[in-house]
Amino acid sequence: MDVHAPHGPLHTWKDFWIHLGTITIGLLIAIGLEQSVEALHRLHEKHVVQQDLRVEAERNLNILSEDLHISDSEMWMMQAMAATATAKVNDGKMTVVLTPAPCYAGTLNSRKTKYFAPSEAVWTAARESGVAALIPATEARVYARLAHNLELLSAARDHVATACDEIASLEQRLSVRQAGAADRIWTLTPEQGEKLGESASQADIALKALIFRLKVVQVCEEAILDERLDYDRIIQMIGNVEASSSDDTPNGEQKTVHP
Repeated sequence: MDVHAPHGPLHTWKDFWIHLGTITIGLLIAIGLEQSVEALHRLHEKHVVQQDLRVEAERNLNILSEDLHISDSEMWMMQAMAATATAKVNDGKMTVVLTPAPCYAGTLNSRKTKYFAPSEAVWTAARESGVAALIPATEARVYARLAHNLELLSAARDHVATACDEIASLEQRLSVRQAGAADRIWTLTPEQGEKLGESASQADIALKALIFRLKVVQVCEEAILDERLDYDRIIQMIGNVEASSSDDTPNGEQKTVHP
């Protein structure tokens, strides 16, 4: 910004003050325009990231609706636990017949379900670029809660994958496909039967934790998509998910989870 000297001499104090006032007003107008442009730019950035978060939420909800079908795998875990607990031992061996385990080594995919992790790219990019600071605090709390649960979801996913790898390994070593059928026959020592039952139990617990986190993320994403970013309401809805998950545990046992 250039400030020019007066074109002619200043003969009186009046001329001086008029010239000084003109310069001051010009500077204030220029600063005001600059700040207005910057404010409009920040407002535009905020609206863009909010829209991007809604678009990502919609995509994630589609992914979550498919991922929740992983709950179908719980039935196999329950059957494996029941079969190993009730099988009779003859000559040091027990035989159980089960459908193929819903586990592929190295992945959460099963024969019926393709698991995909929901995305958190938009909020991550917003935080790293500093744009997240433009989001109102009441909204930012929701996005932070979602990010926290996506992190917990990743940990739960790893636990399921580990448990499924164990079951896939046991199935490969200890079972054979039944002739003319899809079922597999397991021939086990009591110790191996105990190991299979324990692995199925661990996988079942890990699956329940994963499903809970998927439902919590679903609650947050639905709130973002619907633009109903009431943090207290969302926490209440997460509490409802927790209560529902507790009702699904054996014997109605309560489990401690953190939303």
